[in-house]
Amino acid sequence: MKTSPTKLLQAIRREVAILFKDVDILLIVLVSPLFYALFYGTVYVHKVETDIPVIVIDQDNSALSRKLIRSLDASQNLLVVRVTQDAVEAKSAIEDWQTQGAIWIPADFSKTLKSGRQAHLKVYLNTSRFLPSNDINRAVQQTVATLAAGVRLRYFQARGLNFDQAAEQIQPLRVDDRNLFNVRQSYGDFLIPGVLALILQQTLLFGLAMSVAREFELNSFEEWQKTSKDNTLLMFAGKGIFYFTLYIAYSLFFFSVIYGVLHLPFHGRYGTFLLLTVLFLLNVTLWGMIIGSFFRSKIVALQTLVFSSYPLFLLSGFSWPLQSMPWWLKNLSTLLPSTSYFLAMQRVTAMTAGPADIVPELLHLLLLFVLSTGLAYWRFQYLQKSVPLGASVRV
Repeated sequence: MKTSPTKLLQAIRREVAILFKDVDILLIVLVSPLFYALFYGTVYVHKVETDIPVIVIDQDNSALSRKLIRSLDASQNLLVVRVTQDAVEAKSAIEDWQTQGAIWIPADFSKTLKSGRQAHLKVYLNTSRFLPSNDINRAVQQTVATLAAGVRLRYFQARGLNFDQAAEQIQPLRVDDRNLFNVRQSYGDFLIPGVLALILQQTLLFGLAMSVAREFELNSFEEWQKTSKDNTLLMFAGKGIFYFTLYIAYSLFFFSVIYGVLHLPFHGRYGTFLLLTVLFLLNVTLWGMIIGSFFRSKIVALQTLVFSSYPLFLLSGFSWPLQSMPWWLKNLSTLLPSTSYFLAMQRVTAMTAGPADIVPELLHLLLLFVLSTGLAYWRFQYLQKSVPLGASVRV
């Protein structure tokens, strides 16, 4: 059966009318994406954690230990909230969450360093919060390394070595450590792109599933069939095209305007990003209609799908590497379009990847689209054949 542009336009108009008549779907599709993008983006607006409170146990109380304390406090990541000589006080401060770590300077700290021997600092970290503890550890290591290098440099110069000779004695092997892409090691720059992609996926999935479930809830499936002339492909197109187009616009808005507002780096090409996103949203659009066809209530559909957000995010491999997952979860993740999209999107936006660099992900999304189209067609053909025009719908 041929699909004329007029019939397609009628089907699209019908879906737009449904959207603006149904407040629940309207809120999910038009309000939620923008609200969540700005809300979650604002939460991580600072991107890196600064001024993490620490306490210093200074049992040396020397000019060198005080210099170390000032250097620690000058670090962007650290805030020395208290200096004490009492280890019990420091332990209580960590247990009461007044500080996230304690740095213990021993009594012989200055004397040991000035004699050219190795001094020992102890750093106690609240590792129940791994991000602050990692930041504290890195900041302490950098600060101590800088201070120790200065002390040892003066030690060797006092024994007659020139600056270059003393520098070689301090660090005979030097590692040139350079960060690529996320150069600030910013948690916000890492996480926000994945959250924005998740918002696109989940709100589109919710909205389309609710729209399809609404057809059964209000017994308007027959009207949907009539508007589409009982053409399965026209039913898909009429319901999906508006949402698909809207979410393409959202994706461009998110990864240009929202990226700009939040000062997120976008190093890739928008053509590559758009190609990847089109394949991804086509898959999500089809799955929204497939899932919605199994519900008789739009609210039940929403309540069921809302629990999928975090599992889908975890299975995408964005927050936890796929190779570290159990084999059955790793295999399950290959059935999800978000797995290929999230990882390829990260490479495109942060690592300047082009189409040739993400061919496996593009082919995977294309294969999933073909399979999803076949499954959706079979599902709605079954519904149409088992429920001819004029009959009631049984899901």
